[in-house]
Amino acid sequence: MPLPATAHPPSDRRTPPVAATPQALANAAPPGQGATLLHASDDVATAHTDLVAGSVVQLSCGATTRSVELVDDIRSGHKFAVRHLAAGLRIRKYGEFIVRVTTDVAAGASVHVQNLETGARRARGDAVAWCEQSDAPGVRPLGSPRATVGESPVYDAESNCLYWVDVRGTPAIHRIDIDSGDERSWPMDEDIGSIALASRGTLIAGLRSGFAFFDPASGALSPIVNPEADLPANRLNDGKCDAAGRFWCGSMNPDSGRAEGSLYVLDGNLDCRRVLADFLTPNGLAWSPDGRTMYAADTRRGYIHAFDFDVAAGTLGQRRVFADLGALAGGPDGAAVDCEGHLWSAIWEGGCLIRFDPRGRMDRVLRLPVSKPTSCAFGGPGYRRLFVTTATRGLEADRLRNEPMAGRVLQIDVGVAGLAPARFDHRSGAGTPR
Repeated sequence: MPLPATAHPPSDRRTPPVAATPQALANAAPPGQGATLLHASDDVATAHTDLVAGSVVQLSCGATTRSVELVDDIRSGHKFAVRHLAAGLRIRKYGEFIVRVTTDVAAGASVHVQNLETGARRARGDAVAWCEQSDAPGVRPLGSPRATVGESPVYDAESNCLYWVDVRGTPAIHRIDIDSGDERSWPMDEDIGSIALASRGTLIAGLRSGFAFFDPASGALSPIVNPEADLPANRLNDGKCDAAGRFWCGSMNPDSGRAEGSLYVLDGNLDCRRVLADFLTPNGLAWSPDGRTMYAADTRRGYIHAFDFDVAAGTLGQRRVFADLGALAGGPDGAAVDCEGHLWSAIWEGGCLIRFDPRGRMDRVLRLPVSKPTSCAFGGPGYRRLFVTTATRGLEADRLRNEPMAGRVLQIDVGVAGLAPARFDHRSGAGTPR
């Protein structure tokens, strides 16, 4: 089926990075003699002398080194891309987001006013909520695991347990009984992006190798399908079930600046289809209480999008910007919807939760004692607790000491109830978990 129109120009998902030619490498200047990479995570470097297209610039910052062949002449004091940058990407300089690129930019190309726009637009009404932000009330850690990248919390009312995953570094599925505190963990042999409840106490998971059922009783994974077997650098990321029991999940290349990710849906017959392309970091999948609006964030671009959603058909309408968070230090990650139809978004590297009303306006901003919240889900009695997963990845020793709850699951009473998560509706005998 044709893909819906996107909010950004599509990128070539299979275009390899541009390699420096042998002749250009032979003419490369030593590190630091032509340009400076100010932070290891930066997407751009700054020339401190005039540089000529076709030459190679050697960059070094801490343990990070890069060789970039220039495709444009770069004036002294101007910036150039150190890797391919997808349209809409918020680019980093000094380790902080500064602006967005308006079109795809090749590695070694000039990054200047001709392909940049501000990322600092903020809706007029958001300023009040942002200025009146407060500390999240009564934050308490849950359980003992300290994840590298905690993600995908989901509450199972049948067992009164919370499940969540550790995506990478120390990949695992974790479970804790809310009443007794009993804990169980299942280490994974590969990255795992998300989980959702399925039938008979099982889960469905999105991993680097594709979709699979997981049986906590036996610890066994039963593979279903890998929609991106031809893209080994990609992995599945955030995922959730819609009201009809389909599992929606995005893919991404975590080490790329290209829009190589897509949104997939797996139905109850285990048929998988690609619905939407052009994602950098797909996250924050959620639905309005009536099921007629679907939300999806692209963290690196700083957008939360909304779609009209047909529950019966499982189809999306036109993508529209629900919230533009380009002005924030972090980006919108995992999300949950409460019973009043407001969307709660965990702001990765922003250290807060933002509650948006159904029109996309900030309603509340709650500061957290961690800088990298990753996702959130309602659970517990009456779904009145908000569980927030967090991360330690990329935090240096001093920040870890200052954030003792980083990597833990946090629990908060935000004064409003959430919605029960939908289960995967597996209607086919094929691939039934054992």
